[in-house]
Amino acid sequence: MSVTKPLPKFTPMPWSMAELRAVIPSECFERDLRRSLVHLARHVIVSGIALYITVSIDAFLSRQSIIQYLSYPATNVMRWSSWLLYWWFQSLMFVGFWAFAHECSHNAFSPHRRVDDAIGFTLFTFMVTPYFSWQMSHVQHHRHRGHAEKDVAYIPRTRSDINIPKHEEEMDYSDYFEDTPLFTFGQLVLRQLFGYTAFLVDIRVTSPKHTSLICHFLPSSSMFKHRYRDVVVSNLGLVVMGCLLFHASRFYGLAFIFKTYGIPWIGLNHWVVLITYLHHTAPNVPHYRGKAWNIQRGALSTVDRNPFGQLGRFCFLDSAHYHVVHHLFPQIPFYHLEEATKHLKALIGDYYLYSDEPVFQALWRSFTECQFVEDDGEVLFYRNSKGESIVEVE
Repeated sequence: MSVTKPLPKFTPMPWSMAELRAVIPSECFERDLRRSLVHLARHVIVSGIALYITVSIDAFLSRQSIIQYLSYPATNVMRWSSWLLYWWFQSLMFVGFWAFAHECSHNAFSPHRRVDDAIGFTLFTFMVTPYFSWQMSHVQHHRHRGHAEKDVAYIPRTRSDINIPKHEEEMDYSDYFEDTPLFTFGQLVLRQLFGYTAFLVDIRVTSPKHTSLICHFLPSSSMFKHRYRDVVVSNLGLVVMGCLLFHASRFYGLAFIFKTYGIPWIGLNHWVVLITYLHHTAPNVPHYRGKAWNIQRGALSTVDRNPFGQLGRFCFLDSAHYHVVHHLFPQIPFYHLEEATKHLKALIGDYYLYSDEPVFQALWRSFTECQFVEDDGEVLFYRNSKGESIVEVE
């Protein structure tokens, strides 16, 4: 006779924001413009070197003398192998540029708000992202993280959202979750490729509680209308970027711009969706309602992960690796996050969530197992397609 193993019990963490802040050394909050600029310059140089090497290899292997010496199939394999490596690596570097702009949006790049906004605006415009409207929606995400109804991104679907009746012991959930693995995989691929762009066009993609259109490109959207001019400026920046890409395509050729910029940009969209989704979605991540929610509990409803080890830390600026402490104190610059995390972990213990599960394995697990939460209750955990949770709330 099999014995069902009892689920781990969960009690919401007890510390106040002041108690959490007290364990972080004040040096971790120091922002150094010169240090940040050195990191940014290094990133630009490495990205430029990757582009230069790949284009040089392509030109070298396209020479008729090299083709005759090595044979056409061999040079073709070598050329496209170098481009594949470039697309993978440069897409990671593009995430780094995105992460620098993210730092700027929190005023964590330097002590100077205007300097940060100027740099962040430039970098996000290069990444075809509207800086000021994204900054405003991201602030709302930080203010309401972990709230099952008010967060801007990654609000969990409830039982009633997908029309599942109240849980019964003999209930068959297969009627509500009968998608084949191939169909589920197709949904996941579409979300990875277009999820970020869809979110920018309409925030309801990840926040179903919003009933009206909230578009990052519309200054009149309710979330942005108090900073109407800033959204207009963001849009003008995107128009300028579009013109630059158009003229570059005419000068260098559309194929060259697509290979050097377009494909890494598509990769950027994929990595941003993957990283942010895995930060906020896992079977052991709590969500809250009502009086159970507060800003520090919501901030700790986040998972630190380790994509690509030291390479990931370099390319992503530790944004994927130390995201928990960032949600608590977003003005800590990225080069202090590791130190701040050590002190935070010493205080909160098991409330600190970390996973070293391979990211694509974790993506599939979260996407298939995090299906819905209950309509009632103030502390919530995802249930899977069998209606099961891996945590029990005390």
